[in-house]
Amino acid sequence: MKWGWGRGRTVVAAVLGVLAMLAGCVDAGAGAERGESAGAGADRGAGEVAGSSAPARPGSAPPPIPSSPDLPGVPHAVGFAADATGFALLAECGEAPCRQHVAVLDKGADSWRLGRSPLPDVTGGFGITAGLVVLGPGRVLITEGWLPPPDRTWFTDDGGRTWRRGSVAPSGTTPEVPEGGALVQDCSRLDEEGNNCEASRLLVILPDTGRFEVLANQPPLAGRLGPAGETADGLLFASGTDPSSGLPALAVSEDRGRTWRTAPLTSSDKQGWGIQVVASGDVLYAVQSGPLPAEEGVKNGLRALHRSTDGGHTWERVRRYRKGVDPRSTLGDPVAAADGSLTIHGEDGVWRSTDGGRSFEAARGSQGLGGSATVTPLGYLAGDSFGVGSYRISADGIRWHSFVLGDGD
Repeated sequence: MKWGWGRGRTVVAAVLGVLAMLAGCVDAGAGAERGESAGAGADRGAGEVAGSSAPARPGSAPPPIPSSPDLPGVPHAVGFAADATGFALLAECGEAPCRQHVAVLDKGADSWRLGRSPLPDVTGGFGITAGLVVLGPGRVLITEGWLPPPDRTWFTDDGGRTWRRGSVAPSGTTPEVPEGGALVQDCSRLDEEGNNCEASRLLVILPDTGRFEVLANQPPLAGRLGPAGETADGLLFASGTDPSSGLPALAVSEDRGRTWRTAPLTSSDKQGWGIQVVASGDVLYAVQSGPLPAEEGVKNGLRALHRSTDGGHTWERVRRYRKGVDPRSTLGDPVAAADGSLTIHGEDGVWRSTDGGRSFEAARGSQGLGGSATVTPLGYLAGDSFGVGSYRISADGIRWHSFVLGDGD
């Protein structure tokens, strides 16, 4: 449903929320209740919400994103540029086919507006497959399709007032990821079932045109290459397989993808699916997801957690999966907050560590699905687990501002 973005990544509601939305079963009353509390924009502690980014200084005020509960439908993707402008995709579903909308937040606006949507109504049985990548103020690429490469794309550079049909294949090569651009996975081989990618390369989405180009110097990894995060000081990470050991590994670039060095993980888990890096100042965390034994009843398993204090040159594994010990799952990105804490959002709760990821405790009020979060150039952006339009945003992972989008229908 989404790709692995290196910047301006899509925020997608948790699976249960999306399924409820597509079935037309989202409870509008529940959305209204959330709207009352979120509209107040109260600050909250890191243990109560989801989020992840390269944090600002402790106590930094959250960006004041306005609520717009009058927008039609339910949002399933939201993204921001560094100047607090943004885009959102909403789906309005009922007995008729789902109608897809694009909402836009202009610079300094006190509410979101509807832009012109290039997306068609959804009439088939595949559900909502659209995603977005914010490429800067007024710029976004909308994609449609389940797997990379996408089936269709559209690009705007004027805040959604006009769109032009984009490409789905690279048009050339580029030596680097320009500021505002995004790394994306391009699948070259599927597994035998045709459901998952087995081999891929990295493409760059250019911020001025929204077009794809092949990154000229690919990371020195094999298998399924994918973007694995970007830090505030410009480090780019990619994940894949170490050609010599066959184990999951990271590569890091300090010059926007022109050159790469391997960043081997200590005792990485061969059963892992992928790796995502988050940062808190000079401290990096690499979160490795993967399958767990069936008796755990977990779909988004957490296999291992690694920590680095030297820019990813060396890593220490601070946690590995143990039967029955939480957190056993991970949804979205962890919070690497400015106060040194690390928060993981899982299928059965929210878990917080204050000792560098070595031990975790259940966050206050944590129960059930813990929501999900992603990195934007504006800070941590967190969505709830049930797709009714409640979001929170934070500059430092400590203080949070809540806002609501959509009417919940």
